[in-house]
Amino acid sequence: MSVLDNVLSLLVACAAGVGPIALLAVLQNHRDRRARALFHVVASQLPAEALRSDVAVDVRCRLFSRGATVHLDLGGAPSQRIWETAAQLRRALPAWVRLEVEGRVDGALAVPRPVRITVESPRPETLRPAA
Repeated sequence: MSVLDNVLSLLVACAAGVGPIALLAVLQNHRDRRARALFHVVASQLPAEALRSDVAVDVRCRLFSRGATVHLDLGGAPSQRIWETAAQLRRALPAWVRLEVEGRVDGALAVPRPVRITVESPRPETLRPAA
Protein backbone atom coordinates (compact mmCIF):
# COMPACT_ATOMS: atom_id res chain seq x y z
CA MET A 1 0.00 0.00 0.00
CA SER A 2 2.85 2.41 0.68
CA VAL A 3 4.17 2.05 -2.90
CA LEU A 4 0.74 2.97 -4.26
CA ASP A 5 0.60 5.97 -1.92
CA ASN A 6 4.04 7.09 -3.10
CA VAL A 7 3.09 6.77 -6.76
CA LEU A 8 -0.17 8.63 -6.19
CA SER A 9 1.57 11.46 -4.33
CA LEU A 10 4.19 11.68 -7.11
CA LEU A 11 1.44 11.96 -9.74
CA VAL A 12 -0.35 14.68 -7.75
CA ALA A 13 2.90 16.60 -7.26
CA CYS A 14 3.71 16.39 -10.98
CA ALA A 15 0.21 17.51 -11.97
CA ALA A 16 0.30 20.42 -9.50
CA GLY A 17 3.80 21.48 -10.54
CA VAL A 18 3.74 20.96 -14.29
CA GLY A 19 0.02 21.51 -14.97
CA PRO A 20 -0.08 25.30 -14.53
CA ILE A 21 3.11 25.76 -16.57
CA ALA A 22 1.72 23.62 -19.39
CA LEU A 23 -1.57 25.54 -19.31
CA LEU A 24 0.28 28.86 -19.50
CA ALA A 25 2.34 27.61 -22.45
CA VAL A 26 -0.83 26.53 -24.28
CA LEU A 27 -2.48 29.92 -23.65
CA GLN A 28 0.59 31.81 -24.88
CA ASN A 29 0.76 29.66 -28.00
CA HIS A 30 -2.91 30.35 -28.74
CA ARG A 31 -2.39 34.10 -28.19
CA ASP A 32 0.61 34.17 -30.52
CA ARG A 33 -1.31 32.32 -33.24
CA ARG A 34 -4.19 34.82 -32.99
CA ALA A 35 -1.74 37.73 -33.20
CA ARG A 36 -0.06 36.23 -36.27
CA ALA A 37 -3.40 35.65 -37.99
CA LEU A 38 -4.52 39.24 -37.29
CA PHE A 39 -1.20 40.56 -38.58
CA HIS A 40 -1.73 38.68 -41.85
CA VAL A 41 -5.26 40.09 -42.16
CA VAL A 42 -3.92 43.63 -41.71
CA ALA A 43 -0.99 43.06 -44.07
CA SER A 44 -3.28 41.70 -46.78
CA GLN A 45 -5.40 44.87 -46.64
CA LEU A 46 -2.47 47.28 -47.09
CA PRO A 47 -0.76 47.99 -50.40
CA ALA A 48 2.75 46.56 -50.63
CA GLU A 49 4.48 49.92 -51.19
CA ALA A 50 2.87 51.32 -48.04
CA LEU A 51 4.12 48.38 -46.00
CA ARG A 52 7.67 48.94 -47.18
CA SER A 53 7.86 52.66 -46.50
CA ASP A 54 5.41 54.39 -44.17
CA VAL A 55 3.32 51.93 -42.19
CA ALA A 56 4.12 50.28 -38.85
CA VAL A 57 1.79 47.55 -37.57
CA ASP A 58 1.59 46.28 -33.98
CA VAL A 59 -0.81 43.50 -33.00
CA ARG A 60 -1.44 42.70 -29.34
CA CYS A 61 -3.74 39.95 -28.15
CA ARG A 62 -4.88 39.31 -24.60
CA LEU A 63 -3.79 36.14 -22.89
CA PHE A 64 -6.93 35.20 -20.96
CA SER A 65 -9.62 36.66 -23.22
CA ARG A 66 -10.36 36.95 -26.90
CA GLY A 67 -9.80 40.72 -27.20
CA ALA A 68 -7.05 42.19 -29.36
CA THR A 69 -5.74 45.57 -30.44
CA VAL A 70 -4.24 46.39 -33.83
CA HIS A 71 -2.18 49.58 -33.82
CA LEU A 72 -1.42 51.03 -37.24
CA ASP A 73 1.02 53.95 -37.47
CA LEU A 74 0.79 55.61 -40.87
CA GLY A 75 3.68 58.00 -40.27
CA GLY A 76 3.59 60.86 -42.77
CA ALA A 77 0.81 59.51 -44.99
CA PRO A 78 -1.85 62.07 -46.03
CA SER A 79 -4.98 62.27 -43.85
CA GLN A 80 -7.26 61.03 -46.63
CA ARG A 81 -5.28 57.82 -46.58
CA ILE A 82 -5.79 57.51 -42.81
CA TRP A 83 -9.58 57.50 -43.18
CA GLU A 84 -9.52 55.11 -46.14
CA THR A 85 -7.19 52.70 -44.35
CA ALA A 86 -9.22 52.82 -41.13
CA ALA A 87 -12.47 52.08 -42.95
CA GLN A 88 -10.94 49.30 -45.04
CA LEU A 89 -9.30 47.61 -42.06
CA ARG A 90 -12.36 47.90 -39.83
CA ARG A 91 -14.38 45.97 -42.41
CA ALA A 92 -11.70 43.27 -42.65
CA LEU A 93 -11.09 42.75 -38.93
CA PRO A 94 -13.38 40.74 -36.64
CA ALA A 95 -15.72 42.71 -34.36
CA TRP A 96 -13.77 41.77 -31.20
CA VAL A 97 -10.62 43.56 -32.45
CA ARG A 98 -9.99 47.19 -31.56
CA LEU A 99 -8.27 49.21 -34.30
CA GLU A 100 -6.06 52.19 -33.46
CA VAL A 101 -4.83 54.26 -36.40
CA GLU A 102 -2.21 56.94 -35.84
CA GLY A 103 -1.11 59.54 -38.37
CA ARG A 104 -0.95 63.20 -39.24
CA VAL A 105 -3.96 65.31 -40.18
CA ASP A 106 -3.39 67.87 -42.91
CA GLY A 107 -5.57 70.32 -44.78
CA ALA A 108 -8.09 72.58 -43.04
CA LEU A 109 -8.01 70.51 -39.84
CA ALA A 110 -4.21 70.30 -39.64
CA VAL A 111 -2.66 69.74 -36.22
CA PRO A 112 1.05 69.80 -35.37
CA ARG A 113 1.14 66.35 -33.73
CA PRO A 114 0.04 62.92 -34.93
CA VAL A 115 -3.56 62.01 -34.15
CA ARG A 116 -4.65 58.62 -32.81
CA ILE A 117 -8.02 57.38 -34.00
CA THR A 118 -9.66 54.38 -32.31
CA VAL A 119 -12.11 52.65 -34.62
CA GLU A 120 -14.33 50.10 -32.92
CA SER A 121 -16.89 47.93 -34.58
CA PRO A 122 -20.47 48.82 -33.68
CA ARG A 123 -22.32 46.27 -31.59
CA PRO A 124 -25.17 44.65 -33.48
CA GLU A 125 -27.67 45.39 -30.70
CA THR A 126 -26.99 49.15 -31.00
CA LEU A 127 -27.64 49.29 -34.74
CA ARG A 128 -31.07 50.39 -35.89
CA PRO A 129 -32.62 49.60 -39.27
CA ALA A 130 -32.40 52.40 -41.82
CA ALA A 131 -35.57 54.42 -42.22
